[in-house]
Amino acid sequence: TSTRLYLHVWTCCVPACRSQGLLECRNGQCVPSAFRCDGEDDCKDGSDEEQCSHEQTPGGCVEGQLGCISSSCQPTCGGGNAACDPRSNINCSRCEPISLELCLNLPYNLTSYPNYLGHLSQRESSVSWESSLFPALVQTGCYQYLMFYACTLLVPKCDPFSLQKVPPCRSLCRNAKEKCESVLGIVGLQWPEDSDCSQFPEEGGNSTCLLPEAGVDECSPSHFKCHSGRCVLATKRCDGHLDCDDHSDENNCGCAERALWECPGSQVCIKPSMICDGFPDCPLLVDENNCSVCQDNELACNNHQCVHRTLWCDGKKHCSDSSDEWNCVSLSDHSGPVLTVFKTAAEYQVCADEWNHELSRLTCDQLGLGVPSSVTMVPDQPGVQGRRRWLHVHPDWNLRNSSALQARLEKRSHACHSRRRVSVLCTREECGLRPALKDQSHRRKRILGGRVSRRGAWPWQCSLQSGQSGHVCGCVLIAQRWALTVAHCFEGRENTDLWKVVLGLTNLDHPSSHSQSRGVRSIIVHPRYNRAVVDYDISVVQLESEVEETAYVRPVCLPQPGQLPSPDSYCYITGWGHMGNRMPFKLQEGEVRIISMAQCQSYFDMKTITPRMLCAGYEAGTVDSCMGDSGGPLVCEEVGVHRWTLFGLTSWGSVCFSKVLGPGVYSNVTHFTSWIQQQIYIHTYLTD
Repeated sequence: TSTRLYLHVWTCCVPACRSQGLLECRNGQCVPSAFRCDGEDDCKDGSDEEQCSHEQTPGGCVEGQLGCISSSCQPTCGGGNAACDPRSNINCSRCEPISLELCLNLPYNLTSYPNYLGHLSQRESSVSWESSLFPALVQTGCYQYLMFYACTLLVPKCDPFSLQKVPPCRSLCRNAKEKCESVLGIVGLQWPEDSDCSQFPEEGGNSTCLLPEAGVDECSPSHFKCHSGRCVLATKRCDGHLDCDDHSDENNCGCAERALWECPGSQVCIKPSMICDGFPDCPLLVDENNCSVCQDNELACNNHQCVHRTLWCDGKKHCSDSSDEWNCVSLSDHSGPVLTVFKTAAEYQVCADEWNHELSRLTCDQLGLGVPSSVTMVPDQPGVQGRRRWLHVHPDWNLRNSSALQARLEKRSHACHSRRRVSVLCTREECGLRPALKDQSHRRKRILGGRVSRRGAWPWQCSLQSGQSGHVCGCVLIAQRWALTVAHCFEGRENTDLWKVVLGLTNLDHPSSHSQSRGVRSIIVHPRYNRAVVDYDISVVQLESEVEETAYVRPVCLPQPGQLPSPDSYCYITGWGHMGNRMPFKLQEGEVRIISMAQCQSYFDMKTITPRMLCAGYEAGTVDSCMGDSGGPLVCEEVGVHRWTLFGLTSWGSVCFSKVLGPGVYSNVTHFTSWIQQQIYIHTYLTD
């Protein structure tokens, strides 16, 4: 059968060399920090080999210092209190266990970075172009030991005694290149330029190098091995297409045969660890049914803990996931938006006696519905007074700061004297507007490749910054005290003291009078974030204080649950991403086309496009620069009203440098709308 060869490039779209962990040449070129003072001119102007007279470590630091990925030199572990900047992830031991899935079946289990492809961490290797290229090439059978060679580049062996990397032998590199480079040429791709064989030693010389041992498996853990011995990508297993020449990839495709659990009533297979984990994965949510064994006086939390009925909706968290305090307040009744409160496992109406405007404001805010536009005291219907359950305003309601509405109400022995119920009509606050743009009716000509944005054009765009590293990721303002970004921006760096959010910026190099800066109070990374597949890639950021809404700092609208942009519609991405080898200090904008999930999946054989992802971009060859940063917004305009809604956060894919390959992949904000609102509610109103 013919072999499909789909490849992609992933780039993290952070701007400066330093914030990428690279060394900046005098001419602005970025090169890996490990190339500093290595005897070769890697910068075109030779600046990486200047001032190298001291005895230096491979990272360019003098003895007794550790090379941080920011290219600065700091004392080694135990050599003082100084440390690398927050973006550094070099391990003091220099050797670290291999976690890259592609290479888990190697005859060695320790690695060190940077690797021979210039990657600075296993995470960077896992989402690199090469981590997709080599497994796809393995399918062609061009060289028996190609996967072993690829892993010696991606996760080089680290000798635990000398703490030095052990390179592949030159003959292994030459064999792989000679046998497989021509296969890449057929589809118009080039062999990785960083894997020059002349840099590796010959076997039998003074230097140690790696050759495959007898019995090394050609297939990686990310492959399925056909009965014939051929390797095909694991994603092709049981996909309805015959990829093995003996068709063995389509045999025994039941869930049980693959050690998976079959959702009752469907043929959907999920991992056993996903059963009863608090997140529905099967149709009709059947994987989350019958998971709790609670007593008659208890209720089940979403994560299947049991909590006593009397503690339900009391304004304090008793379920570890806070689900005992969700949906405690609603505005629903056949006679209008009557306030209903669920407390101690029963529904109550709120007596209008002692009700006031501040409580109305709290109600709308807690429900995420904006501000009260009208409040009505509805007379109770005749004949139901004796059957009505009432809650009354607590005498000390105003002393219960940061408390949910249900904690400010109490049951009393007597009924409601006025026999009137509270009814509140809320109006959503304005969002997604761009008042700084005087003429919004005239659409600017579509320009592929992006352009500099106008001041105030995207008032919800913000910059997530960290210490001396400066701008790290994009972010998006969704409320006066809340922003969104992607989860992978915070990997290993969830300490709020490291971060600040800057808004109202157009030029990173010249903050204007319109900019505002806020510290970070809390970082909420989605509990299901999976770094291996970059799924559930979203986090909520609580600011230390509210921003001042101006024409240049305003929140964007969140989508309603189920609201998605149509395939082939056009939306915008913005950010301070890569533009060749330089950083655009001025905010860039670019128009992209929404791509269907099926079409998007066709670009990414090694990655699964999940419902938590959204794809946008252009056909091959049309986008030649990166406008978006990780965490930056993808927004779409509501036709006729000039209101913008946030549908995506730049996550991964080919947003940058997509001259040949597929689209960018974004976190699908619509999928997370309810979760976002829950996190805002939990961190605003609930106490432990």
